[in-house]
Amino acid sequence: MFQRRATVLMERSGACVHCKSLKVRCEFSPNATVCQRCQAGNYACLSRTRKKQGLLAQMDIMRSKFKVQQLMGEAYGKRSNSRGLNASPELAAASYFPRGLNLGPLSVPSIVKCGLYPAEIMDLFTIFFERINPYFSLLDPDLHGHPANLIWSSPFLFTVICATASRFYTRNPNLYPIAHAFARDAAAAALIDGSIGLDICQAYLILGVYPVPKKKFADDRSWLFMGVAIRMAIEIGLNQPAPPQCEERESLNRTRTWLNCYCVDASHALQLGKMPMLSLDDYVARNSGDWYRSSKLNGPFDVHLCAYVNIIFLMVEWRRAFSPFSRRRTSPDIVTSAIQAQGRLANELAQWIPRVDRDHIIHPLPICIYRANTTQMITAYLRLLILADGFQHATKQGLSRDSDILRLSIDAARTVIQIALDRLYPTGNLKFAMEANWVYISFASAFLVNLLRPRFLPLLREDTQQDIVRLVTRLINVLASADVALDGRHTPALYSRFLSSLLSKYNVFPARNDSPPPDGVEFYRQFGAERSDTPPSYAYSWPDITHNDPVSPLPSEGSDDFLIYPRSGDPDMDFSLSHFIQAVNEEQPSKDLDWDASWTTTITYN
Repeated sequence: MFQRRATVLMERSGACVHCKSLKVRCEFSPNATVCQRCQAGNYACLSRTRKKQGLLAQMDIMRSKFKVQQLMGEAYGKRSNSRGLNASPELAAASYFPRGLNLGPLSVPSIVKCGLYPAEIMDLFTIFFERINPYFSLLDPDLHGHPANLIWSSPFLFTVICATASRFYTRNPNLYPIAHAFARDAAAAALIDGSIGLDICQAYLILGVYPVPKKKFADDRSWLFMGVAIRMAIEIGLNQPAPPQCEERESLNRTRTWLNCYCVDASHALQLGKMPMLSLDDYVARNSGDWYRSSKLNGPFDVHLCAYVNIIFLMVEWRRAFSPFSRRRTSPDIVTSAIQAQGRLANELAQWIPRVDRDHIIHPLPICIYRANTTQMITAYLRLLILADGFQHATKQGLSRDSDILRLSIDAARTVIQIALDRLYPTGNLKFAMEANWVYISFASAFLVNLLRPRFLPLLREDTQQDIVRLVTRLINVLASADVALDGRHTPALYSRFLSSLLSKYNVFPARNDSPPPDGVEFYRQFGAERSDTPPSYAYSWPDITHNDPVSPLPSEGSDDFLIYPRSGDPDMDFSLSHFIQAVNEEQPSKDLDWDASWTTTITYN
């Protein structure tokens, strides 16, 4: 339903009323919402609506009302033993959260009807701003941190905050799928109504970054939410300096939202192997180097956002020069270029580390140390993406054990995993990471595991092979531990399964009693035995290869000159992130790992 509504609104097909009268199609300039002919002739660019569209909209409204009734019945049925129906959550919320003097009679957001009383609403906002917002630092706690600030003025954003936080609300574990159903309905309603605004843009961004787990990648709607958010941000002018009359805190709110749009767009484009929608020459992003200290009202996480924006610039420049569609892609010096480009990323990070340290003196919060470590992990991951391009090209030319591209690739991948295991995991905060972070960690691990393939094994010394198995095994255990994975549906648990099976594909099985992490940190796997015994499966092949790889001849004993060369008939290697994502999503999780299987009956229409 949501996809149909978004498609109608975002992808105008055919011609508007004026162009139809001329029997021509509309032509749009980049980022324009009015076609060129209507703009030139000062006509109202009105889309032609289909006759059946009104009926479809009415059916959607009826279905939404029916869904709300079902969800309310589900929620009240589960909670009737602890609370009586006389204490309506809507009345409680209306009484507890005062309305402004300028607001007339309003109804509370529909999500409250699923049984959210004021105490639970407060709990959800606390979870969001203490456990989620620090990692995706989009919202200003002074503007959005209290439910009373949003429940009446920004019901959509209020709904998304509650729904996202409910994923981590252990007091009511059944709340999440129900709450997120209300959030999806609110997202669809905002599209239908044509509502725009900074708070609505922020709500769509959060939905894109913290999506509901899906059985199939094709069912994921993250890209749709992100696209709506970015288009809306452009429409309301977030990509331009704030108007002079804008208050200081609101001006920071606008810029912070746009910089997050820029980063989300670039990150998602890298995962899909595409170029970002937003320009590399974006004015606000290009001038964000010192924005984090432009005001006394800047937040403690703004410095990390600015660091990421400037690091991602270098990554996008690389992708623009060496994308699959670039002529330079076939340049024989791509290996050298990759080594130089990853070096620029490392140097950029080195320049930001002292800035982050100085800002930490102003904002001495433990979570800021976590964010600084996350920035270092992401930089290592981006270095690996670049090096993987060079490594893939090097496999066609011949590789030696002492190749710089091999050494740097292994170092970058190890750094990603080690930061996750030794710095992030011990804090207890890793479970609240964004979906993209699990991709970073798992891609680095899968890259290392693929070096255990028969073709590449001669490149690795025995101690390096053992270190890879030990490191990835530790990660598999951590991702499946109760301290990280909320349940079997949670993304880290799914990646744990993928990596375990990838190891077993090369007849390397994770050790059951691996050595503990440093500093006495312990982990306990909650999805234990079956993880290490998952049989090899072609669904876990990455890259796509034949299973009878030719093995390079071993050198004479005592020689350090290990070389591998491509052979006739060898399949092309694909070490790209987009191919990794495709391989992961080709695996069909069992129904018990899919949210839809557990609550489809709640939202299915008769």
